[in-house]
Amino acid sequence: MELEGLSDFLIWRYDASGKLLTDPENGGLQTNCGIPGVFKVDLQSSKGATQANITGLAPSAQKVYGSDAVAEISVGTANPQVALAANDIPHTVYDSFAGLVKDKFGGYAKKDNFAVNGGCIIHSRNPNKNIDLYMAFPNGTFTPGELNLQTNNENPSKVHDALTLQAQARGTDMLLYEKFYSDEKDFDYTSMIGYITGAQVEDPTHKQADPTPQGK
Repeated sequence: MELEGLSDFLIWRYDASGKLLTDPENGGLQTNCGIPGVFKVDLQSSKGATQANITGLAPSAQKVYGSDAVAEISVGTANPQVALAANDIPHTVYDSFAGLVKDKFGGYAKKDNFAVNGGCIIHSRNPNKNIDLYMAFPNGTFTPGELNLQTNNENPSKVHDALTLQAQARGTDMLLYEKFYSDEKDFDYTSMIGYITGAQVEDPTHKQADPTPQGK
């Protein structure tokens, strides 16, 4: 299926036990999409999502030879990595994924080399048939991008936000990633988020669409 553009992406964090962090006072994110602990990076919140570069989806295949011929083919495991970027993620959100902790001086400090665990859902679309695609990675480790500040000249020098998610299978069901399509009769936006993040959501009595307008 042809895909065009990047509408937005959702990000969230887990605690040490793998449970979704929902309390902003204890590492959770202030939600802007109606699901506690889940933050939507879009035009309104972050001046737009700019990149969701997914690599490592294809496992490597290795030929095993015997008697001068290919006896079998061994297929490895997919190792997805997602490079996310946006123009202006709120620093309270970004610093949380960078592993920084707010202190009493109004700063965000990096002290312990602990892993920031969480996941993401990437939203793109097929314009030919008006189908939304959601690429969900329920579990992984986040690392921040580098920071290269330079002087302004005749044009301003801007540095945007970058995060990388090294995906890994979810321990409860070994789910590595999943694709969701808005034209599937069983698709429900809120239920998808609840299933992928582990958030407690109401059981909908009707199918709910993504509140983001099509193509925005």
